[in-house]
Amino acid sequence: MPTKAILLLLFSFSAALCFAQGADSVYTNAERMPYFPGCTAYYVGSKERRQCSNQSLKTYIFNHIIYPQAAKDANLEGAVYVRFIVDELGNVQQPQLLKNIGGGCGIAALEMLTNMPNWEPAYHRGKNVKVSLELPIHFYFKDNLDDTQEGYSIAWGNLTEYNVSKKALRRNLKVPIQVFNAEGGTITMSTLQFSYGKNRKLINKASSGNITNAMEKMVKKMRKGGQFSVIATIQKNGQFIEVVKDFMVSK
Repeated sequence: MPTKAILLLLFSFSAALCFAQGADSVYTNAERMPYFPGCTAYYVGSKERRQCSNQSLKTYIFNHIIYPQAAKDANLEGAVYVRFIVDELGNVQQPQLLKNIGGGCGIAALEMLTNMPNWEPAYHRGKNVKVSLELPIHFYFKDNLDDTQEGYSIAWGNLTEYNVSKKALRRNLKVPIQVFNAEGGTITMSTLQFSYGKNRKLINKASSGNITNAMEKMVKKMRKGGQFSVIATIQKNGQFIEVVKDFMVSK
């Protein structure tokens, strides 16, 4: 049995609203969302800084979370969903477990959040603010999953920018999603997943590689401010690799 798990993650940042009023307002989105530490080499607000923040968080989780022995013994794999607040000083507060797979995985995720370093706080309307974040953490055994998508990319019609409109997404629903390797060759998908987060809710729809009717309906119901991710799973040398393309629904 392997002693280390591979952990893949996706943010679920939802609409620019708050679910409390006054000085203690907690936003689910802000003009500038918080950054995980370690990315000051990039400009604030740049795509590179956001990508660095996401990767730094992923690396931190991989290096600090413990795959519980009970989960290993039971061959438990899957996603644990957590929610937490990053306050005005960047402190991680109020970690909550939204979905568990058992075997101590939920407890391990909460312990990791409790010990997480301070973030760079979110910024909204001239001041630092509290934001609520949701994070699915995928537990897989290292023998079954590779944690890198380096050299692979997802292409979906003419959707190349991070910010994308609802109309553009709908226009591409009949266009097949493809995965390419570094040489430009097409790679066959094992699974295809759509993940959409908004208003502290996360929706996932999956297929064997094609865009299903359920996935089409999901896209058609998307609203401005939601975080949308396309996740393709491919195989290489007997291992699974998740290739991810993220979008922000802008209008």
